[in-house]
Amino acid sequence: MKAIAKYGFEAANLRDIAKEVGIRAPSLYNYISSKEQLLYELIKDPLTSMLTEYRALAREISDPAEKLRVFLRVHLNFHLRARNDVFIGNMELRSLSPSHYRTIIGLREEFAQALYDIIQEGVESGVFKTSQPRVISLIMLGMLAGVCNWYQPGGAMLADEMIEFHTNLVFRMLGAAPVAAEGKPKPTRKRAA
Repeated sequence: MKAIAKYGFEAANLRDIAKEVGIRAPSLYNYISSKEQLLYELIKDPLTSMLTEYRALAREISDPAEKLRVFLRVHLNFHLRARNDVFIGNMELRSLSPSHYRTIIGLREEFAQALYDIIQEGVESGVFKTSQPRVISLIMLGMLAGVCNWYQPGGAMLADEMIEFHTNLVFRMLGAAPVAAEGKPKPTRKRAA
């Protein structure tokens, strides 16, 4: 991830990647079949993990508001804490083979569909208010994914505070009460940016 984020996929050579891993470049082929296959796995694994984590956490939840809270935490935890992964996943899609590209787009669509389903379920049950669940879900995904472009660890808000802040924004967008899962929202501590 470090080598690809620093140089870009095309410019990162196997020596750069092997150096980050702590092995010799020829030894990489004991673990990967090609550089493109490595990129595919680096992009696919986080998407698969997020989908698996969301489904496991939401499996027993029937309340759309709580499902949404879980979805937001899973999504934002990844986007706030794995910024190189997100950067590579967005910038290096062009370097994937057509079949790998389709797989990644399919996983992204599956994740987006999960958010749409939560919102639609909330609208149907009267928990959320929007006449455009599909559009609002896409707007939310853009907002949530964009956080990795500007959030700075050690800045004015901790990652958990940023998750709570975004959760409240999303609930307001849906006309729902922005109440934290553990009770009242905690006041944000002031720190130098």
